[in-house]
Amino acid sequence: MPQFFLPPDAVSGDAFVLKGPEAFHIAKVLRCRPGDSLRLFDGRGRRFEGVIAEIRKDGTVFGTLRKEIEADAPAPVRARVVLCQALLKQARWDWLLEKGTELGVAAFEPLLTQRTVVPEDAARAKMERSRRVIMAAAKQCGRAELPALREPVHLRDALKSCRDRGPVLFAWEALPGVCAAAVLRPALERARREASGGEFTAHLFVGPEGGWADEEVELAEAEGALLFGLGPATLRAETAALASVAALSYEISALAAPVETAGAEKSRA
Repeated sequence: MPQFFLPPDAVSGDAFVLKGPEAFHIAKVLRCRPGDSLRLFDGRGRRFEGVIAEIRKDGTVFGTLRKEIEADAPAPVRARVVLCQALLKQARWDWLLEKGTELGVAAFEPLLTQRTVVPEDAARAKMERSRRVIMAAAKQCGRAELPALREPVHLRDALKSCRDRGPVLFAWEALPGVCAAAVLRPALERARREASGGEFTAHLFVGPEGGWADEEVELAEAEGALLFGLGPATLRAETAALASVAALSYEISALAAPVETAGAEKSRA
């Protein structure tokens, strides 16, 4: 069953009303009828089961919330990944937002860098399009919480803003021999030890199509960022971003995995 976005201000008690694209999809595309069930989410981590009570001629959908769907058990390690990504051309940027949403990125922060090919004005003008891409991806993959989309910011300001707010991880194409795990794992372990309740934020920086300028790498190091590589292949910027997110997510999940001792392995043998 597809899920639909239910803005918190569209709910009153156990009644809800949907207008705009969500209502159009329900009434005109899926041709739902009164009595049909809906799966709804509020973008803040909550899901609901609802039922359609009425569909007006103007397409407005009225309904009732039957129940709140029980949330998944919280992960032992609650780490938010903020992807600070240099802006890309539109098609690649849309693809990155879609796949990053599916992979669980908590927030996207568009970066303006020396080699960014997208003008700042053009990037700001397309923020609403980017939000629609994120919304569609969240609906498709069943996320209950919408990733945040921040305003474009210059690299220097982004680095300063995340100082002392969790690990700052900087993917650099000039480090093919530095294994990502060798950098990510100890950084995350340290962040977990220092965080209260096992909750922290990891800021992941990935550069533009042309790569980071040398001065930008020096700036990142001066601001305390940890540099890591992704192997010998030259990756496109969006591929590097998703590979980094996947590697980071794996290392985060590994923090909660039980450690098997050599003695236990021998006893099974």
